[in-house]
Amino acid sequence: MTEEKKRYVLYEYLLYFWKKKWFFVIVPLITAALVASTVYFVKNDYKYTGQAIVFTGSIDARYLTNPKNILANAMEDGIKNELDVFVSEKGHVKFTMKGDSKSQVEAELKHVIENYNKELQDNYQKRLEASTVYLESLEEKVVKTEKALDDYYQELESNNLSPAEYHDLTDLIIESEKQLAEDEKTAHRMRSDLAFFEKPKILSEDVYKSKTYIPEGIAVGVILGLVAAVALLMLLKYLGDARRHYGHD
Repeated sequence: MTEEKKRYVLYEYLLYFWKKKWFFVIVPLITAALVASTVYFVKNDYKYTGQAIVFTGSIDARYLTNPKNILANAMEDGIKNELDVFVSEKGHVKFTMKGDSKSQVEAELKHVIENYNKELQDNYQKRLEASTVYLESLEEKVVKTEKALDDYYQELESNNLSPAEYHDLTDLIIESEKQLAEDEKTAHRMRSDLAFFEKPKILSEDVYKSKTYIPEGIAVGVILGLVAAVALLMLLKYLGDARRHYGHD
Protein backbone atom coordinates (compact mmCIF):
# COMPACT_ATOMS: atom_id res chain seq x y z
CA MET A 1 0.00 0.00 0.00
CA THR A 2 1.52 3.35 -1.10
CA GLU A 3 1.72 6.38 1.16
CA GLU A 4 -0.96 8.16 -0.93
CA LYS A 5 -3.40 5.34 -0.35
CA LYS A 6 -2.57 4.89 3.28
CA ARG A 7 -5.72 5.24 5.30
CA TYR A 8 -5.94 6.64 8.79
CA VAL A 9 -8.74 4.47 10.10
CA LEU A 10 -9.08 6.08 13.53
CA TYR A 11 -9.15 9.58 12.01
CA GLU A 12 -11.80 8.49 9.51
CA TYR A 13 -13.97 7.07 12.27
CA LEU A 14 -13.58 10.17 14.43
CA LEU A 15 -14.43 12.40 11.47
CA TYR A 16 -17.43 10.23 10.66
CA PHE A 17 -18.57 10.39 14.29
CA TRP A 18 -18.25 14.18 14.24
CA LYS A 19 -20.39 14.44 11.14
CA LYS A 20 -23.00 12.23 12.82
CA LYS A 21 -22.66 13.84 16.27
CA TRP A 22 -26.40 14.26 16.60
CA PHE A 23 -26.49 10.46 17.13
CA PHE A 24 -24.78 11.04 20.48
CA VAL A 25 -27.66 13.28 21.52
CA ILE A 26 -30.71 11.52 20.11
CA VAL A 27 -29.81 7.88 20.91
CA PRO A 28 -28.91 8.50 24.62
CA LEU A 29 -32.11 10.57 25.00
CA ILE A 30 -34.19 7.72 23.60
CA THR A 31 -32.52 5.02 25.72
CA ALA A 32 -32.66 7.22 28.85
CA ALA A 33 -36.39 7.76 28.32
CA LEU A 34 -36.96 4.05 27.72
CA VAL A 35 -35.00 2.92 30.79
CA ALA A 36 -36.56 5.58 33.04
CA SER A 37 -40.04 4.63 31.83
CA THR A 38 -39.32 0.95 32.41
CA VAL A 39 -38.07 1.65 35.93
CA TYR A 40 -41.12 3.79 36.67
CA PHE A 41 -43.64 1.20 35.51
CA VAL A 42 -41.80 -1.83 36.90
CA LYS A 43 -41.25 -0.29 40.32
CA ASN A 44 -44.67 1.40 40.40
CA ASP A 45 -43.89 2.25 44.02
CA TYR A 46 -45.91 4.23 46.50
CA LYS A 47 -45.08 7.86 47.23
CA TYR A 48 -44.28 7.43 50.92
CA THR A 49 -42.50 4.80 52.98
CA GLY A 50 -42.75 4.46 56.73
CA GLN A 51 -40.34 2.39 58.77
CA ALA A 52 -40.28 1.50 62.45
CA ILE A 53 -38.10 -0.79 64.53
CA VAL A 54 -39.36 -2.34 67.76
CA PHE A 55 -37.04 -4.00 70.27
CA THR A 56 -38.72 -7.11 71.71
CA GLY A 57 -36.42 -7.28 74.71
CA SER A 58 -36.43 -10.66 76.44
CA ILE A 59 -39.77 -11.67 74.93
CA ASP A 60 -39.37 -14.86 72.91
CA ALA A 61 -42.99 -16.02 72.57
CA ARG A 62 -43.41 -17.20 68.97
CA TYR A 63 -46.78 -15.52 68.47
CA LEU A 64 -45.13 -12.19 69.32
CA THR A 65 -41.87 -12.63 67.40
CA ASN A 66 -42.87 -14.53 64.25
CA PRO A 67 -43.23 -12.03 61.34
CA LYS A 68 -46.22 -13.87 59.83
CA ASN A 69 -48.12 -13.80 63.12
CA ILE A 70 -47.29 -10.13 63.69
CA LEU A 71 -48.43 -9.21 60.17
CA ALA A 72 -51.65 -11.23 60.48
CA ASN A 73 -52.53 -9.50 63.76
CA ALA A 74 -51.79 -6.08 62.27
CA MET A 75 -53.95 -6.70 59.21
CA GLU A 76 -56.92 -7.58 61.44
CA ASP A 77 -57.13 -3.87 62.31
CA GLY A 78 -58.08 -3.03 58.71
CA ILE A 79 -54.78 -1.54 57.57
CA LYS A 80 -55.24 0.01 54.10
CA ASN A 81 -51.60 0.59 53.22
CA GLU A 82 -49.07 -2.04 52.19
CA LEU A 83 -47.30 -3.49 55.23
CA ASP A 84 -44.28 -5.76 55.54
CA VAL A 85 -42.81 -7.19 58.75
CA PHE A 86 -39.54 -9.02 59.24
CA VAL A 87 -36.97 -9.67 61.95
CA SER A 88 -33.95 -7.59 60.91
CA GLU A 89 -31.81 -9.04 63.71
CA LYS A 90 -32.32 -10.90 66.97
CA GLY A 91 -34.78 -9.00 69.13
CA HIS A 92 -35.49 -6.35 66.46
CA VAL A 93 -38.72 -6.37 64.45
CA LYS A 94 -38.82 -4.01 61.46
CA PHE A 95 -42.12 -2.66 60.10
CA THR A 96 -42.22 -1.18 56.58
CA MET A 97 -45.40 0.51 55.38
CA LYS A 98 -45.98 2.10 51.95
CA GLY A 99 -48.78 4.36 50.73
CA ASP A 100 -49.63 7.48 48.75
CA SER A 101 -50.78 9.58 51.73
CA LYS A 102 -48.11 10.64 54.20
CA SER A 103 -50.59 11.37 56.99
CA GLN A 104 -52.31 8.00 56.52
CA VAL A 105 -48.99 6.12 56.50
CA GLU A 106 -47.94 7.96 59.68
CA ALA A 107 -51.25 7.25 61.44
CA GLU A 108 -51.47 3.57 60.47
CA LEU A 109 -47.81 2.85 61.19
CA LYS A 110 -48.13 4.47 64.62
CA HIS A 111 -51.29 2.46 65.32
CA VAL A 112 -49.63 -0.82 64.32
CA ILE A 113 -46.43 -0.42 66.33
CA GLU A 114 -48.23 0.96 69.40
CA ASN A 115 -50.56 -2.05 69.44
CA TYR A 116 -47.63 -4.40 68.96
CA ASN A 117 -45.63 -2.67 71.68
CA LYS A 118 -48.61 -2.94 74.05
CA GLU A 119 -48.78 -6.71 73.47
CA LEU A 120 -45.06 -6.95 74.19
CA GLN A 121 -45.39 -4.85 77.35
CA ASP A 122 -48.31 -6.97 78.61
CA ASN A 123 -46.35 -10.17 78.03
CA TYR A 124 -43.27 -8.66 79.66
CA GLN A 125 -45.23 -7.57 82.74
CA LYS A 126 -46.92 -10.96 83.14
CA ARG A 127 -43.63 -12.82 82.86
CA LEU A 128 -41.94 -10.40 85.25
CA GLU A 129 -44.70 -10.74 87.85
CA ALA A 130 -44.88 -14.54 87.52
CA SER A 131 -41.09 -14.86 87.82
CA THR A 132 -40.98 -12.50 90.80
CA VAL A 133 -43.74 -14.39 92.64
CA TYR A 134 -42.04 -17.72 91.98
CA LEU A 135 -38.68 -16.36 93.14
CA GLU A 136 -40.21 -15.02 96.36
CA SER A 137 -41.86 -18.38 97.10
CA LEU A 138 -38.58 -20.13 96.34
CA GLU A 139 -36.68 -17.84 98.69
CA GLU A 140 -39.25 -18.49 101.42
CA LYS A 141 -38.83 -22.22 100.83
CA VAL A 142 -35.04 -21.85 101.17
CA VAL A 143 -35.45 -20.06 104.51
CA LYS A 144 -37.82 -22.75 105.80
CA THR A 145 -35.50 -25.53 104.65
CA GLU A 146 -32.52 -23.86 106.35
CA LYS A 147 -34.51 -23.55 109.60
CA ALA A 148 -35.64 -27.16 109.34
CA LEU A 149 -32.03 -28.29 108.85
CA ASP A 150 -30.98 -26.38 111.97
CA ASP A 151 -33.67 -28.23 113.92
CA TYR A 152 -32.62 -31.57 112.43
CA TYR A 153 -28.98 -31.02 113.41
CA GLN A 154 -29.95 -30.03 116.95
CA GLU A 155 -32.10 -33.15 117.24
CA LEU A 156 -29.26 -35.23 115.81
CA GLU A 157 -26.89 -33.92 118.50
CA SER A 158 -29.36 -34.57 121.34
CA ASN A 159 -28.32 -38.24 121.69
CA ASN A 160 -31.94 -39.14 122.44
CA LEU A 161 -32.50 -41.06 119.21
CA SER A 162 -32.72 -44.76 118.62
CA PRO A 163 -30.52 -46.22 115.86
CA ALA A 164 -33.51 -46.39 113.51
CA GLU A 165 -34.52 -42.78 114.28
CA TYR A 166 -30.92 -41.65 113.86
CA HIS A 167 -30.73 -43.37 110.47
CA ASP A 168 -34.04 -41.87 109.29
CA LEU A 169 -33.05 -38.39 110.44
CA THR A 170 -29.71 -38.67 108.68
CA ASP A 171 -31.46 -39.58 105.42
CA LEU A 172 -33.84 -36.65 105.89
CA ILE A 173 -30.94 -34.25 106.40
CA ILE A 174 -29.22 -35.52 103.25
CA GLU A 175 -32.38 -35.09 101.17
CA SER A 176 -33.07 -31.65 102.68
CA GLU A 177 -29.55 -30.43 101.93
CA LYS A 178 -29.83 -31.73 98.39
CA GLN A 179 -33.16 -29.94 97.91
CA LEU A 180 -31.75 -26.76 99.50
CA ALA A 181 -28.81 -26.74 97.08
CA GLU A 182 -31.14 -27.14 94.09
CA ASP A 183 -33.49 -24.40 95.30
CA GLU A 184 -30.61 -21.99 95.96
CA LYS A 185 -29.20 -22.71 92.51
CA THR A 186 -32.59 -22.09 90.87
CA ALA A 187 -33.12 -18.90 92.90
CA HIS A 188 -29.68 -17.60 91.92
CA ARG A 189 -30.37 -18.29 88.24
CA MET A 190 -33.75 -16.56 88.44
CA ARG A 191 -32.24 -13.49 90.12
CA SER A 192 -29.71 -13.29 87.29
CA ASP A 193 -32.44 -13.69 84.65
CA LEU A 194 -34.55 -10.96 86.25
CA ALA A 195 -31.55 -8.64 86.45
CA PHE A 196 -31.04 -8.95 82.69
CA PHE A 197 -34.72 -9.22 81.76
CA GLU A 198 -34.91 -6.54 79.04
CA LYS A 199 -38.02 -4.45 78.54
CA PRO A 200 -39.46 -4.03 75.01
CA LYS A 201 -39.48 -0.56 73.46
CA ILE A 202 -39.96 1.31 70.18
CA LEU A 203 -36.51 2.19 68.85
CA SER A 204 -37.40 4.28 65.79
CA GLU A 205 -40.30 5.50 63.68
CA ASP A 206 -40.02 7.54 60.48
CA VAL A 207 -41.97 8.34 57.29
CA TYR A 208 -40.23 9.68 54.17
CA LYS A 209 -40.69 10.00 50.40
CA SER A 210 -40.09 6.71 48.61
CA LYS A 211 -37.01 6.37 46.41
CA THR A 212 -38.02 6.38 42.71
CA TYR A 213 -34.74 5.17 41.11
CA ILE A 214 -35.58 7.32 38.06
CA PRO A 215 -32.31 9.36 38.24
CA GLU A 216 -30.34 6.11 38.32
CA GLY A 217 -32.43 4.83 35.40
CA ILE A 218 -31.68 7.97 33.37
CA ALA A 219 -27.95 7.66 34.08
CA VAL A 220 -27.92 4.01 33.00
CA GLY A 221 -29.97 4.90 29.91
CA VAL A 222 -27.51 7.63 28.89
CA ILE A 223 -24.54 5.28 29.25
CA LEU A 224 -26.29 2.56 27.26
CA GLY A 225 -27.27 5.15 24.66
CA LEU A 226 -23.69 6.34 24.20
CA VAL A 227 -22.48 2.76 23.80
CA ALA A 228 -25.31 2.02 21.36
CA ALA A 229 -24.56 5.21 19.38
CA VAL A 230 -20.89 4.26 19.00
CA ALA A 231 -21.79 0.71 17.95
CA LEU A 232 -24.43 1.94 15.48
CA LEU A 233 -22.13 4.51 13.89
CA MET A 234 -19.32 1.98 13.57
CA LEU A 235 -21.72 -0.38 11.83
CA LEU A 236 -22.98 2.35 9.47
CA LYS A 237 -19.40 3.41 8.68
CA TYR A 238 -18.40 -0.18 7.97
CA LEU A 239 -21.41 -0.78 5.70
CA GLY A 240 -20.77 2.50 3.86
CA ASP A 241 -17.13 1.60 3.25
CA ALA A 242 -18.12 -1.88 2.09
CA ARG A 243 -20.66 -0.52 -0.44
CA ARG A 244 -18.12 1.91 -1.86
CA HIS A 245 -15.49 -0.82 -2.07
CA TYR A 246 -17.76 -3.09 -4.10
CA GLY A 247 -19.04 -0.28 -6.30
CA HIS A 248 -22.57 -0.16 -4.87
CA ASP A 249 -22.38 3.39 -3.65
